[in-house]
Amino acid sequence: MAPAGPTAWFRFDTLEGACEALSESVGVRIRALLDRQARVLLAVPGGTSPRHFLETLGEVPLDWGRVTLMPTDERFVAPEDAASNERMLRERFRPLGEGRCGFVSFHGYGSDLEAAASALCAHIATLPTLDILVSGMGADGHIASLFPGDPALEPDCPDSGVAIARPDGHAPRLSLSPGRLLEARWAGLLISGEAKQAVLAAAAERTRPLPIDLLLRRPQGLDVYWGRR
Repeated sequence: MAPAGPTAWFRFDTLEGACEALSESVGVRIRALLDRQARVLLAVPGGTSPRHFLETLGEVPLDWGRVTLMPTDERFVAPEDAASNERMLRERFRPLGEGRCGFVSFHGYGSDLEAAASALCAHIATLPTLDILVSGMGADGHIASLFPGDPALEPDCPDSGVAIARPDGHAPRLSLSPGRLLEARWAGLLISGEAKQAVLAAAAERTRPLPIDLLLRRPQGLDVYWGRR
């Protein structure tokens, strides 16, 4: 395995400040990519933390028609469900809500979880490498819907591009696989709070890796945008 690249920290007093700085950085990167290639593929997280990031990124003046957005993961619920990441993205990211950018939906593949994952995997296999990955992280160190102890994280697990998660007490989820996340050309992590900062700081001391360690060990490096509160 190639050695881990550098982890760069960008620290702010608030999550909002981190979101705004991250949106500026991603906007600059998208503009630079569009100067030398036809399209950009961007993956973003769901949940509550990235909402301000998505709102501010959507206001950046770019040729959004040449950008394709996709979620890092999705709950296996109806797309209009309040828990759906796609619903949140359409509400918060103006270019998507207004139909001005491309989108890779994790919905529309039927009601059978395994069959849906297989069909989504076939579609994702036709897509290029992620140009830009923005990830969140849970307090337990999970990223996308890759949770501690997930078989998809085992080195000998076949990587199909899509992983299924079945968190206890919650709807099943479809997630980009470790391989898809790792291959992204640039990755940024958006987190807030002292507890999550401590999870990252303890990486070198862990005897059992957490999902977040996938990103921390990327040969391409990782940029962390952290808000104190």
